[in-house]
Amino acid sequence: MAGYRLVRTVIVAALAFALSAAAAAAQGCILIRESAPVIGAPSTTFLAPGQWELDLSMRGSTADRHYSREIFQAQRTALGTNVINTQRIMLAELNHAFTLRFRVGISVPLVAASWSIPSPLAPPGPRATQRGRGLGDISAIGRYWLLDPVSHTRYNLSFGGGMKLPTGRAHATDTFVDIMGGSAAVKAVDQSVQPGDAGWGVQLEAQGFSRLGRVFAFGSANYLVNPRNTNETPSILVGIGRPSATDPLRNVNSVPDQYILRAGVGVPVWRRIGASVAVRTEGVPRYDVFGRSDGFRRPGHEVFIEPGVSFSQGRSTLQVNLPRAIYRYRAPDPYTGANGDATFPDWVMIGSYSYRFGQAKHIPMPAK
Repeated sequence: MAGYRLVRTVIVAALAFALSAAAAAAQGCILIRESAPVIGAPSTTFLAPGQWELDLSMRGSTADRHYSREIFQAQRTALGTNVINTQRIMLAELNHAFTLRFRVGISVPLVAASWSIPSPLAPPGPRATQRGRGLGDISAIGRYWLLDPVSHTRYNLSFGGGMKLPTGRAHATDTFVDIMGGSAAVKAVDQSVQPGDAGWGVQLEAQGFSRLGRVFAFGSANYLVNPRNTNETPSILVGIGRPSATDPLRNVNSVPDQYILRAGVGVPVWRRIGASVAVRTEGVPRYDVFGRSDGFRRPGHEVFIEPGVSFSQGRSTLQVNLPRAIYRYRAPDPYTGANGDATFPDWVMIGSYSYRFGQAKHIPMPAK
């Protein structure tokens, strides 16, 4: 009963975090919707056959500093014309192990985000705020350990593949004014705060670890393949009253690929407490792996140094990670080649809770 009450409390708190309309956090104008798995907690990495694991992760950040390529646009901050992009994401993932090597997980994200800019822009007027919230794009993925976990407890490599379903709204709307501070109307919100992208996607994943004495080295790579070209939702250019006459395809949103790379080390600190540090890279490529890359997107990537701390007790693990940005790059527009800009966060807060339950099947040990 104590474990049940703990899980119930965490779920209620996570839902309140994701859906609250109070001060939010964000991922900036670059659109990221996926979370790489957190490996490096002091608990065992493998999920036993027949077991279930509930993972709840919450992500928050505030993006208000503009970059064009890798150059900080200090004038936007000084003049007060910068975009403030805030976002919260709560991701619930339920995993089940069918064998010691093979497991399947289903992820359900909830999004609460906003995007604001002074309107009129010059001189800066009141901020016009666009909000998007609701269910995001649900995904399902299967993962398989290449080596037998019974005889390879100190190192292993896992590959995964699955589907992303277009369950989130890609045409969320709000009432806001144009860039001159007039023409208030119900319009599609900015691409970065849309809960979904309206594309069927393919998720590809690799993750691995190696124990070297007390040190636990880990890494993961996630890539979302989005073959759909555009989703026909009017882009922010239309929303703020500046549609492109020469490049009409930029007047609708692109459905871009996305990726996250992460590698680091973790060590036990004291009893059930562990610490880790990793390098994390998140981004949207200029061009998709498959299909065309038309429409409006903000390609680029951001690199973080990510310290973390974890605590394990019984079947539960709590982990907090605080990625700190060390490099930001806003790539040129893939359709026009023109330099654009995007806001990037300085810090990201990621909190996760994992709880394992269910009756584990007997695992025969290898003969000596």
